[in-house]
Amino acid sequence: MGSTGRRLVLAALLAVASMAAQAGEVEVKALTLAEMKAEGALVVDIRRPEEWAETGVIEGARLVTFTDPQSFLAQIGPEIADGRDLVLVCRSGRRTGIAAQALSGMIPNRIVSQDGGMSRLIEGGYNPAPAG
Repeated sequence: MGSTGRRLVLAALLAVASMAAQAGEVEVKALTLAEMKAEGALVVDIRRPEEWAETGVIEGARLVTFTDPQSFLAQIGPEIADGRDLVLVCRSGRRTGIAAQALSGMIPNRIVSQDGGMSRLIEGGYNPAPAG
């Protein structure tokens, strides 16, 4: 990629970061499970049921497939009403980034997108619990 292409990519990333900062607090972090739970965050696995069955789940996480912000908030809203952080986990981190951006302007809570998702947790040595 040439320097013009790199500048365009950088400009796009800065624009996305600026929009996120204006809409609400969204962070992308590679957290350990201990870090997720240490501050009492609500950990929500937004993958599909077949993905939960395939690789397992984070023990204690809420399992709520993200299809749209309104139905998602209808399911978890009471659990974050106290203002606690929301940590979203998917397979690779792509869907959580999309979900976090969609939710950021709708709730005042800090939203963390687990960078690398469940794949990164497993690579780091986490042994998921069986789904169900």
